[in-house]
Amino acid sequence: MADERVGLQERLDTVLREGSATRPAEINDKLAGTAEWLRSSGAVDKALGQGDQAPNFTLSNAVGKDVEFADLLERGPAVVAFYRGGW
Repeated sequence: MADERVGLQERLDTVLREGSATRPAEINDKLAGTAEWLRSSGAVDKALGQGDQAPNFTLSNAVGKDVEFADLLERGPAVVAFYRGGW
């Protein structure tokens, strides 16, 4: 498992590097500032880690229907993705 994580981290680093190279500097600065704000806010320290159990919650899906996390877990592992919308 550790080897898979190293491979994933390398891929993520590559994506970050390539994305930074193609974005305007002001966008990169804004992203860096937002990342630093998140770190300084303590959000990183409060985030769930590998092996932690997520609390149950309800969110609206892409078509506005409420979906409870526990209901998804009954069908197997679940991934939660947050779509910000149009940039």
